[in-house]
Amino acid sequence: MRIDMDLIKRWAGLLAVAAGFTASTSAAPLLSEGFNNIAALPANGWVMVNNSSPPGSTAWFQGLPAVFPAAAGPADSYIAANLNNAAFGGAVSNWLLTPELALSNGESLNFDLRLLGEGFLDTVEVYLSTAGASANVGASPTSTGDFALLGTFSSSADTGWVGHSLSVGGLTSPASGRFAFRYVVNDTSLNGDFVGIDTVVVNATAIPEPGTIALTLLGFCAMSGVLRLRRPRRWLALSSLSVATVAAAQTAPDNGLMTFPHVTVVAQPVPPQTAAQDAGFKAYKDPVTGQLTSPTPAQVAELEAAISTGRIATKSRATPHKPIYLPRGGVGMVLDESTIQYATTRKESAAQGEQK
Repeated sequence: MRIDMDLIKRWAGLLAVAAGFTASTSAAPLLSEGFNNIAALPANGWVMVNNSSPPGSTAWFQGLPAVFPAAAGPADSYIAANLNNAAFGGAVSNWLLTPELALSNGESLNFDLRLLGEGFLDTVEVYLSTAGASANVGASPTSTGDFALLGTFSSSADTGWVGHSLSVGGLTSPASGRFAFRYVVNDTSLNGDFVGIDTVVVNATAIPEPGTIALTLLGFCAMSGVLRLRRPRRWLALSSLSVATVAAAQTAPDNGLMTFPHVTVVAQPVPPQTAAQDAGFKAYKDPVTGQLTSPTPAQVAELEAAISTGRIATKSRATPHKPIYLPRGGVGMVLDESTIQYATTRKESAAQGEQK
């Protein structure tokens, strides 16, 4: 099948341009928070729960540029927590829950995280709940309620701002729920310092837009049209050949030879093959050493004279092999010693002192 490659290239170029245009108009994220004003978070569906024990003097608070500036935006536009979430020697378990979101496999949570450490271990854990609007994280420093762990980030040294991405997977059907960040310190007399979170974005699973689907279908239709332009010729050629073959078979002559369009079949006998006089293999056996050697011209002439005068007989197998008729046509013949004909002659040894 022949395809117009120039036409295909033109269609491929149009589809590439269209795909680039539609891809640039991706769907808006499900959630985007820069923490410019954390006092407004509860009104936007965020939930903060401090289960530290015994409770300390702080919870989640606005970023402090004096400690370190934000990853993006104004210097204080991040949310922070520190070891003072619990009293000295206590256990920190401070939760930050996102608003309720639609959840599906492939959805991603993206965020910037900085752990200050300064020789004291800081840990932030990330969780997911598929229990709808539930904000149940339990009531103790070790409880997690409806939330399942997605990832853990720990450091006792300053990490600087690091971007992270976690994906949703394993859901048997679409659901709704919340992501959660949990600042964890087991003993504030030994560990804990300062952590910051910035630029939280939740992206939905990529779904082709109607324009993309329409253009893709248009591309398939166009490609199908290109192929169909070439196919009828081939189908017509095959059909013509089939009709011609059937017609030829129906009008085959009595000699059994089929005729085809533009083909001439000729039957003629194969001329008999006559072996050349010098065909075959001739050898001379030395009567003293018993070795076979090439005969001299005189010895060859003597052998041929003996054969022509009938002084020696030609030997052959009594029952040569029969022809083999192959299942798919053709004739074969096994060639072995049963098909070999040969003749020998013997010359007496020369007398003592005579030339051999």
